[in-house]
Amino acid sequence: MKIREIIPGWDFIEFSLVRAFIGLVNLFPIGASTWLAGKIGEAMFVILPSRRKIALENLNVAFGETKTDREKRDIALGSFRHLAISLMEFFRLPKFVKKSQGHVQLKGTEHLDRAFANGKGAILVMSHLGPWEYLVFLSYLKKYPTTVLGRPIRNPYFYRWIKSLRNLMELKHSDKTMGPREIFSELRKNHLVAITIDQWAGNEGLWTYFFNVPTSTTSLPARLAKRTGAALVPAYCIRIGSGQYEVHVEPEVFINEDKNSDKWVEKMTARLNSTLEKQIRVFPSQWTWTHKRWKKRGYPIKIAGNQTQR
Repeated sequence: MKIREIIPGWDFIEFSLVRAFIGLVNLFPIGASTWLAGKIGEAMFVILPSRRKIALENLNVAFGETKTDREKRDIALGSFRHLAISLMEFFRLPKFVKKSQGHVQLKGTEHLDRAFANGKGAILVMSHLGPWEYLVFLSYLKKYPTTVLGRPIRNPYFYRWIKSLRNLMELKHSDKTMGPREIFSELRKNHLVAITIDQWAGNEGLWTYFFNVPTSTTSLPARLAKRTGAALVPAYCIRIGSGQYEVHVEPEVFINEDKNSDKWVEKMTARLNSTLEKQIRVFPSQWTWTHKRWKKRGYPIKIAGNQTQR
């Protein structure tokens, strides 16, 4: 049995304990908080063997023999450290937001300005690379009206808290379980909609190559772009030092394919996956390797833009 089934009210107890701990950590300067969160991440690497195993298996899939076991272990450890720091940074938002302008550098925002000039909105194609929640400073500092698609989490207290923090950044939060009407409305208003593409998409996704291995990837950004004419603009945030960040906006993604073609969504999804892979290869320790990105291999699958493979 799970602990929430044994202890009544466990969700609230868990939430209260974490809030108290985060409140304590946030009493320290950002440098000390970053150091402490990093040490917590290192401890997680040791005491969570199942997650460590997933990270190392993912790294073996992605890099194979191009990296040594030691290099892959160092990347995995760095990823655990980075994840803990990212969580600390997110819950530190109320304290950080007012001084963010001196700590967050925005690069490539002209690509979004160019996309908005078409009047059909833009889809920010993002991932869990770097302190991903700090991508919100793109909309906060540039005043881009933005909606982010989020997936509800099990603990309702945490979920409400997360949404309140995003609202603090003038960000509109939309559940992935909701229908597309709200998303279409935002794009028609020439607003920005942020969607993550780096997690396993199950039966609803398209099979595309990621690090040269097929996996299920959401086709939602490509389908929305095809239907609305919105631009597909990749972006990511990287931690360059304690309390220092760079938000990178890349050029709009195009492909040499008729948008009315049946293959357009498949080829665009594959191109977005390829773009994300390039980003991760530059900053491998700042991607979340603990998620099961590759699953259900070994049976015939139809890969986007390619013939059926096994």
